[in-house]
Amino acid sequence: MSKVTKFFGLGRQSSSDIAVALEKARADLTAAESAVETARTAYDAALLSETPAALRKLHDGITDASIEADRATAVIAKLEKQHAEALESEAADQRQRRYDDAKAASESAEKRLRREYPKAALQIRDLLAEVAAASLAVREANEDRPTGAPALAGPEHSRSQANLYQEVLSEDIADLWTEIDGATPIREDLQRHVRAHEKGRRGMMRDRSDTDENPMTYGVVQSEHGTLEVVLKRFRRTKFLPDAGGRHIGSLASEIVLPPLDADATPYWTPAYDAHDAARQAIAELKPAPKRPERVAEFSYSLAPKEAADV
Repeated sequence: MSKVTKFFGLGRQSSSDIAVALEKARADLTAAESAVETARTAYDAALLSETPAALRKLHDGITDASIEADRATAVIAKLEKQHAEALESEAADQRQRRYDDAKAASESAEKRLRREYPKAALQIRDLLAEVAAASLAVREANEDRPTGAPALAGPEHSRSQANLYQEVLSEDIADLWTEIDGATPIREDLQRHVRAHEKGRRGMMRDRSDTDENPMTYGVVQSEHGTLEVVLKRFRRTKFLPDAGGRHIGSLASEIVLPPLDADATPYWTPAYDAHDAARQAIAELKPAPKRPERVAEFSYSLAPKEAADV
């Protein structure tokens, strides 16, 4: 008895186990078909040379090999059916597990939602109430500040970014190279590579600021665009921080939405249009969802044939 034949005596097998057995059965079939062909070739070759007894034995070999091939074919058919059934069973098991897991996850999430959401929503509501009260107190205090006292910032001022304006850090005087008739220095990386030369060099351009009373110093530097004629001039250099735009965002009370847990109940929070509205909303009563009214039976009618039986 082959290993594949013994396989049928086992209990329920996985699709992967059956696939292994199926592969073995197909290999057995290939071997059996090859044996049939070999036995038939031997029988045909001996027809004119062997005795009837020997030929009978060779013919029995064809029969035995054919039986093994038939058995292997039958095994393959049964295994293919079992493999399809196992795949379907495993798919059904997987669907059931996924369904059960989703049901458990939903029930767990619902319990946690009902246990934790009201507490979390009330905590945020209390925080928004505190911020609204502080905002109103700051507004009132700023309207009548003590003499010399700076205006107070509201409790949410750090959430926004103020505009930053140009700030001068330092100023100094510096002699720097610039292009002929230029009003701004050449790049800093070129400044240290300038080679000064004698004034009046043949073909040299002359800066309009150059006079006999205030003679200029000239030079030349090699840039990526070629040779650059430059002149030394005095500049007032200012180091500064540039303007930077800010960003203002609205209050949390105007942005937050905390819907009720149940339909038709009072929301824990709806966007407030100012601090006064937020303060009023913070002390408003939270009403639970009203009890759902009982349904009252009604009738509907449709024509029925005369032979219809009474219900």
